[in-house]
This record gives sequence, C-alpha cells and structure tokens, in this order.
Amino acid sequence: MGGFYKKSEAGLVAIVIIVIVVIFFGWLINLNQRECKSNKDCDSGSYCGSDFSCHQYPNIQQTVVEYKLIGPSIILGLAIVIAALVLRWKRWNSKKESS
Repeated sequence: MGGFYKKSEAGLVAIVIIVIVVIFFGWLINLNQRECKSNKDCDSGSYCGSDFSCHQYPNIQQTVVEYKLIGPSIILGLAIVIAALVLRWKRWNSKKESS
C-alpha cells in the first residue's frame, strides 16, 4: 500500500487533472461562442442550425396547378347526348319499318 505515494505518481495525477481542467475550459469557451442554442435565439425569419448559428429560412416556391375541366366535360356531355339520339333514331326507324 505504501507504493501509491511516490512522487512520480503525484506528477502524473497533476498532469491528468490539468488536462481535465483544460478540456473543461475549452468546452466552456465552445459553448460561449455559439450564436444560438434554440430557434428562440434567432430572428423571426431564421432558425438555429446544427452548427449553432442562425440561418435564413429557404424560400421554396410551390407551383399551383389548376385544372380547367369545363371543356372536356362539355365534350363528354355532348357525346352522351349524341349517343342517346343515335340509339333513339335506330328505335324510331325500326318502329316505322314495322308499322
């Protein structure tokens, strides 16, 4: 048990503590250099990115497609009416021939 109190081990412990303190201060400095931590820290038109800096929202344009189906519906309606008249015409002609 008496081997734990050597001077070389005390120096090693001091170096490890100094390294831990330097890493801790580096981490604190890194935290303080961040521009934002959440979206609340940025302006209304910005968001907080993964690099902890504020970025503008991208402007995405959406194309709106409007279908004008009046023309095709008129053509389809006329085709149905013409088909009904053709079928009636055949029935009228068959009744006239039989009478």
